[in-house]
Amino acid sequence: MPTRKTICSQCGKIVEEDKDHECSRKDDKRLEYNRKKREYYHKNKETLKPLMTKRWKDFRAHIIKRDGTHCQRCFVKFGIINSSQLQVHHIKSRIHYPELMFDDQNVITLCKTCNIQLGINDELDFEFEMKEKEDFML
Repeated sequence: MPTRKTICSQCGKIVEEDKDHECSRKDDKRLEYNRKKREYYHKNKETLKPLMTKRWKDFRAHIIKRDGTHCQRCFVKFGIINSSQLQVHHIKSRIHYPELMFDDQNVITLCKTCNIQLGINDELDFEFEMKEKEDFML
């Protein structure tokens, strides 16, 4: 009986179904991803460095908790409570206003999709009422 053959979804080669196929493209993709990630970090080291500190991590956790652990844009614009892939967005961007990086009136909790859509516009595209200022010691 002839062996069945399939096409590898990674590299597109025709392979025998009952034999293990060592796909070379799988490792290539991972290596390429890691290379691009390293290049991006080295190119943007100065702007990324503050995001690696304990101060930022504590501040980020405080903001997410303050905003009820959900995306504020999804909630206000679409009436959806989205708690996945939360990020802290700077209303006035870190690039244009680095002095406002740790100002809790300048940050808001967004999901990754909303954060990417807003980009570095230095304004929100929805009405958001900031809660009263809380004292947070860094």
